[in-house]
Amino acid sequence: MSRDKRLQDRSIYPHWCTDTVRFSDQDAAGHVNNVAICAYLETARLTFMRDMGLAKNTDGTRGISAGMTVSFLAESHWPGQVELGTGVVKIGTSSLTVGSAAFKDGTCIAAAEMTVVRLRGKTPHPIDGDLRAKLEKYVLPGF
Repeated sequence: MSRDKRLQDRSIYPHWCTDTVRFSDQDAAGHVNNVAICAYLETARLTFMRDMGLAKNTDGTRGISAGMTVSFLAESHWPGQVELGTGVVKIGTSSLTVGSAAFKDGTCIAAAEMTVVRLRGKTPHPIDGDLRAKLEKYVLPGF
């Protein structure tokens, strides 16, 4: 579980996207279920990775998810939009950890840390200097 309360502060995030809360995202009690919230956070991560050049590249490298820890913080309901903030928590040799949070109607409903490994084929591939410099601009304050 991502217990770092700093991830719940919307002011720290340098990268934003949105997702739509769908009627089908609800459980039997009428709440947006946790699987849907994880899907929103995955949208945040993938949009960030694409924008940073970590989606599958022409040089054969790609970023894959190696782990995700999530804190579910508040109930959410259909309809509406979810605002998704993302930034970098840590940059390793061939991996990085991104922090992300989902906000609905001004409330942080979930926060997560997700580890992404950069691969070429099936082998970890180093994060080069240019990519590292680009990612460093998105490191979350205090991390």
